[in-house]
Amino acid sequence: MTYRLEVCEKYFREIRSHLKDKPTRFHLVNEDFAIDNTVVDNKLVALKQKILEVASQQPYWGEEVPARWILLERELMRLKAAGIKVIPRTLLEAFNQAEDVPISTEEMDLFLKFQNDIGTILYFSIDLLKDKIVLVPQWMIDAVKSLITAEMFVLRNAPAITEKWDVFNKSGKLSPELIDAIWTKEKYPDLHDNKEHILLLMEHLNIIARPRCFSEDGSEIKVENYFLAPCMLKEKTPERVMFPKPDPEMKSSSSILCYNFVDKFLPSPIFHRLLATCVSRWPIAQRKTENQIFCGCCIFRLDPHHELTVLFKEYIIFVQVIRFGTTEKTPSFELCIDVKEFISKTLTNIIGYLGHSLKFEMSVQCPKYLGYRVDCLIPLTDLQGSEDFSCDFHDDIHAFRSHDVLRFWFQEEEPSDPGSSVRSMPSAPTSDTDRFMCIAYLLVDVGSRVLRHLLSHHTVTSTSTLDQYLAKHMNTLNSLKRVFNQSQMDIMFPPNGVATNLDDYDITLLSALFQNIVPTLSKIEIDMIKRLREERNKLYGHAKSCQISASDFQTYWKDISSTLTTLSQQCKDTAFEAKILQEIQRTQLSAIPAGSYLDIFKTWFGKIETVEGVIQNMTARLQALESREKSTGSES
Repeated sequence: MTYRLEVCEKYFREIRSHLKDKPTRFHLVNEDFAIDNTVVDNKLVALKQKILEVASQQPYWGEEVPARWILLERELMRLKAAGIKVIPRTLLEAFNQAEDVPISTEEMDLFLKFQNDIGTILYFSIDLLKDKIVLVPQWMIDAVKSLITAEMFVLRNAPAITEKWDVFNKSGKLSPELIDAIWTKEKYPDLHDNKEHILLLMEHLNIIARPRCFSEDGSEIKVENYFLAPCMLKEKTPERVMFPKPDPEMKSSSSILCYNFVDKFLPSPIFHRLLATCVSRWPIAQRKTENQIFCGCCIFRLDPHHELTVLFKEYIIFVQVIRFGTTEKTPSFELCIDVKEFISKTLTNIIGYLGHSLKFEMSVQCPKYLGYRVDCLIPLTDLQGSEDFSCDFHDDIHAFRSHDVLRFWFQEEEPSDPGSSVRSMPSAPTSDTDRFMCIAYLLVDVGSRVLRHLLSHHTVTSTSTLDQYLAKHMNTLNSLKRVFNQSQMDIMFPPNGVATNLDDYDITLLSALFQNIVPTLSKIEIDMIKRLREERNKLYGHAKSCQISASDFQTYWKDISSTLTTLSQQCKDTAFEAKILQEIQRTQLSAIPAGSYLDIFKTWFGKIETVEGVIQNMTARLQALESREKSTGSES
């Protein structure tokens, strides 16, 4: 027994030691559970109790759902118990209509979205996927696994298809013939019968993608007749790609933009999904008819004159645009900006959907080096607002113009003089006060806009307004007098009888509404709203003055911008999401709009002339508490 305990202790010590410097260490609990499946082990009960304890601490635990949903949940469980993997949505709708009080079509959408978010089912309301419900999400994982691990099955049962398997196993090319050979009616009847829906789901989840290619005359882009699975790529990135030789006569490159994950942790599946999304948008470049896609890297052909390299190394994603030509050699700024915005949005969406708390910051690689290195990255915030930058990553310090590396990735401001052709990059906030106001603007102004749009997304439908939604929950709101004060009630229910104005809703009121009367929030939305509220409290509570240092500015900016980007994505409005992303990038690069300082203070404190009274009131309350504590102490 002593020996077994020592082995277990050594095993757990090695695990914790291995993870001590990695972000995954935050997922460890304090206790260790060594389970022996060959005997009756009382630690199994303790493990179950610990799982329940951890689960109950999750933000979605105890979340209220409409009672009418219980019957639908039971029907889903009944169908699962019967071994059914996929059903048409019409079957669930027919069951709903047979009930005494059926729910509406809009509420059915919310029910299915909620079940998808908590992992009970797999369902998406987009056109190509909305007609079927996958009852067992594990079944989708098994479908992917059946393709990836099918080598012996192919060798034994389908020798004629062996060559296509070898191509898939090496280069990730998944042909329709190979899929049909693996998902046979005899071996996988459920997969065979639902093949088209499964492949659409795999595309939607960016597990596979249909590559694009240029037509023979280069006039249009067409879709290839096979899928590509980035997770299957095995060929290493060639040295000529990792460390290209200079070719000043034929090509010119942008600076290298880097997505640097701040915890030095980037799971490869995130890059695989990013790569699949890029494959479905841009044609893969070729060299001697060979696709330039490798394990951790792909080169895309943006147009006849431009190529894009997307490369993954350690915890960094590198992006560079190259232009080929003998006359015009500068890469198109419009193309570079489009690439940056697409990859930024895609990464944010992937991280948000997978429920990760990963964060990245954007950097550029020192232009002195060709190729892709992890040891000479310069954060954008260090370059903005300065004309020259002195790089000390190398043996010899050297300088370069900040404008020369930033100009590819950010829209330049129009010249103030109409007759001038010179453009200047926007300058980042340089004073501590400007930094404070920049963060405040991002948090208060942009944050409120995102939360308002999210509230509208969850409450306003084609048949119901925000006023009607609030009226439906008036009894609940009236019962929460300690949560909603009279001024907030007047905003929601204006005394003069006019419609409520969503523009009057601040972060405090919006957060309270989400917490109390919006039951359809996903786990991601709950986490992000909570994080935004915490950032606001941290900014107010820790600020000794209206100033923020450069280092604190970077921390605040990364946390808040990441939260707002994820929340804007949850609004399911691509136009709004793009506007928020542009506003975040503009705020990072420049001071807030002229004249906005006073507006920010008014937003915080209601009216600027009442600030002194508010401070006096808070001081009086604090003094009263201190006096009460002293009095209690003397009595004891």
